[in-house]
Amino acid sequence: MERTNSVTTKNTLNITKSSASRLALVERNTPEALQKLCRDYWTWHFDASLSDAARLLLSTDLGWETTPQLTTPPVGEVISPIGYALAHENKEVRNAALHVLDVTVDIPAGTAHIGEENAPLEMDAFEVGVYPVTNAQYQRFVQDTGHTPPQDWTDTNYPENRGDHPVVWVTCEDAETYARYVGGRLLTFPEWQYAARGPDDRLFPWGHEIDKPRCNTAELGAGTTTPVVSFRDGISPFGCYDMIGNVWEWTDTTYDDEGNFRVACGGAWYYNHDYSTCTSYDFFSNGYAEFVIGFRIAR
Repeated sequence: MERTNSVTTKNTLNITKSSASRLALVERNTPEALQKLCRDYWTWHFDASLSDAARLLLSTDLGWETTPQLTTPPVGEVISPIGYALAHENKEVRNAALHVLDVTVDIPAGTAHIGEENAPLEMDAFEVGVYPVTNAQYQRFVQDTGHTPPQDWTDTNYPENRGDHPVVWVTCEDAETYARYVGGRLLTFPEWQYAARGPDDRLFPWGHEIDKPRCNTAELGAGTTTPVVSFRDGISPFGCYDMIGNVWEWTDTTYDDEGNFRVACGGAWYYNHDYSTCTSYDFFSNGYAEFVIGFRIAR
């Protein structure tokens, strides 16, 4: 029997505006109405392939009018509308949310700048997940395949209120198995840097300076992971969210000649900005798992 995760609502805010205007726009069902809905309520990537999912989600009561800015402390307590959708009793709503999280973007061929030395490297085109893989996506994989769940889960259920958070406690081997399940693979180290930096040598996905909260690092004070849709102002030039902060991301690149260690990129919520940049990396053994390591997929 299929099991779903619940969401507690103890932090729900008082309603600050009526849902009537949102629902009226949904009922109009025109491209212009959907565009306005997305501008007013949507905090994550949108393209035409997500139109049906967006209409369904925006017509469902998911706390659209009561959700505060996701980067306002205590961010670790905030549940995004996509988080509520992932725990919804209606399977169509849950599937629509998963469809949103599964989205990828095309990275064109071009010149990447690798490492602190900004060494130029010509790159072929590839496809990459807009977000790191979330608990809800990984749960689908676990339920479909019987793969061993992460150690912080209860049976096949991820921690409460964490459906839209990046999955953690996964080894590089776990990540590769998931990637094959969805017809993908892990990014290489150069691909990761190119997806994060774009065609220039920026230090952060958004540029060279830190002017406001744009990612989940120690400076934010969340004390845990955050929803992958939280930081619209921190997206990379190619439209990828959470390239730095939140969780380290496994790559396909080995650190040692024997292939026993893999490179992970981007820093995590536990680290400050000195260790969470487009050039930040660490390395871990292939079978190692930790509370700050996740991954995203490429094709």
